[in-house]
Amino acid sequence: MDRRDFIKSSLLAVAAGAIAGPKAMAQEANKQAASEQLSKNILNYNPRMQYRPMGRTGVQVSALGFGMLRLPMKGGHVDFEQTTPMVRRAIEGGVNYIDTGRVYINGESEQAVGKALAGGWRDRVHVTSKAPWWVMERPDDFERLFDESRRAIGTDVIDFYHIHMIMHRGWKEKILPYKLVEKMEKLKADGKIRFMGFSFHDNLRLFKQVLEYTPSWDFCLIQHNYLDYEYEAGVLGPKYAAANGMGLAVMKPVRTGLLANLPQSMKAALSSTGVEKPDAEWALDYLWDIPEVSVAVSGMGSMTDVEENLEYAAKAQPNMLTPAEREALGAAIYAFRHTPGHIDCTGCYQCIPCPQNVAIGYIFAYVYNNYLVHRNIERAMADYTVSMSPIQRGAPASSCIGCGECLAKCPQHLEIPDLLAKVKETMGK
Repeated sequence: MDRRDFIKSSLLAVAAGAIAGPKAMAQEANKQAASEQLSKNILNYNPRMQYRPMGRTGVQVSALGFGMLRLPMKGGHVDFEQTTPMVRRAIEGGVNYIDTGRVYINGESEQAVGKALAGGWRDRVHVTSKAPWWVMERPDDFERLFDESRRAIGTDVIDFYHIHMIMHRGWKEKILPYKLVEKMEKLKADGKIRFMGFSFHDNLRLFKQVLEYTPSWDFCLIQHNYLDYEYEAGVLGPKYAAANGMGLAVMKPVRTGLLANLPQSMKAALSSTGVEKPDAEWALDYLWDIPEVSVAVSGMGSMTDVEENLEYAAKAQPNMLTPAEREALGAAIYAFRHTPGHIDCTGCYQCIPCPQNVAIGYIFAYVYNNYLVHRNIERAMADYTVSMSPIQRGAPASSCIGCGECLAKCPQHLEIPDLLAKVKETMGK
């Protein structure tokens, strides 16, 4: 390059910089203005957090919600000193959705929320809680339990209030007879709750019935993860909720810890396509990839969990998974379903109600298959006993009398009585 060409190229570079500078400044100003606008419209806005619409509520919720069920424990009780900083750190990171329930940890979960949100933190988040139908002995218990929740949390208004754990027995025996949906509508009309919804643990058929019962539903909470594409409301649940204009929260994204600590067979399957991520990030990314999911409610038991989940949530976007990542998840599902002894139950719940109230689908699809993967009997028994009371999910495998009424109902053609006998032998009940 001669002197003339050098001067010419230098002048062009200066000119380009002069043009690009103001454009870059304008872009930065636009980004700043957009950020300021979001901070006005989104509660507890943090530019590092992603936010999503909660259906027709008009509320934008953080992609990550704090599930207050699996908290740090000390001496059989919630460790409030450890929990409070965790909740506040999540809020500092942009989380604005705190999920609790009246019966979580014998009422201590709501107390933990109240302690964590004291001193001005309440105004930065949307708080949820839940009315447990199975502890109600008469219709008036609904109002009593609601007031107990408000006192424990330390709030006059609960933002998102659920009928807890709708299932076939609760729907028929308590929720409809006690007119709990109508009571929810009155709470909303009186300004005591902002939005009404329900959490759900049954099949897709009942899910649609509940959705269609009233146009007043604002949101729902379902269990879903990449293994449970057929389990309970399954992959179609989000579609039905969105079609009804409802916001959708998803619980147990890591399937009560299974998907945060994968067995080697599933790890190998995920790695086989060349994509490397932490186990929990795979599970959360699967949910955030689904456009209809408003918030993934994640149980966090340590400050490390909080920091890691905040990091994952910063990247959360609808349709975020690549073809290679989808292939990897498919390989992991295949590995899970081909674990030796795996019971090919989808948890469709076509076999219930059982005359002996056996929780067939939950026992097979959720408890026993999880056990086969990790061989952790203590963890399996916790899911089997603590998380499965007879009045909620049903009775254990030992209650089966071999009547065979379930056989014709099973679309998988499983030999259910024989398999329940196998579960009884393994689990001891």
